[in-house]
Amino acid sequence: MQQSNPAEISTAESVHANRVKRRKLFAALAGVIIVVGGGYTAYWKLYASHHVYTDNAYTAVEVAQVTPTVGGIIREVRVIDTQPVNKGDILAVIDDTDAKLALAQAEAEYGRAVRRVRGFEANDKGLVANVAARAADEQRAEAQLSAAKSDFERASIDLKRREALSGSGSVSGDELTRAQNAFATARANLEAANATARQTAASRAD
Repeated sequence: MQQSNPAEISTAESVHANRVKRRKLFAALAGVIIVVGGGYTAYWKLYASHHVYTDNAYTAVEVAQVTPTVGGIIREVRVIDTQPVNKGDILAVIDDTDAKLALAQAEAEYGRAVRRVRGFEANDKGLVANVAARAADEQRAEAQLSAAKSDFERASIDLKRREALSGSGSVSGDELTRAQNAFATARANLEAANATARQTAASRAD
């Protein structure tokens, strides 16, 4: 029977131990790699994939021009560059001095317009009153003319009758004189009524 050399046995055990040690190291390294890879994968899926980081990037933004509906001098700016704003936020305040002056002028013009309208209304009322007065004057003139015509016709008939009877002595001289005076008076009243009617008609035409 051949006996093993102790030196060879020691060398073989050393080699075997080194192999086992390397396998354990490789296994540990593989475990670390697996743990690190799993952790990085979880980190990427849960957090990193939702955020972008870079040291060499730029952003493109839209620049919007804000135009007010009313022009004027800017009195106050309430925002700064890159400040986020929401709908309804006041960005700038326009000086209202010009607007107040324009409002005061408009109110003054409105007051003058109201006074002019009231003056027109007063003039209209006066014109209506004048028209009514002229219509009343015309009615009175027509009534006076109609009465004067009736008086003239009666006086004329009475004078003619008395003149016809004066030749037979049935009418005295005094009665004839009174009839003549009444006729003259009626004729004068008729002429005056005609003049008044003409004057009234002319004033209405004006």
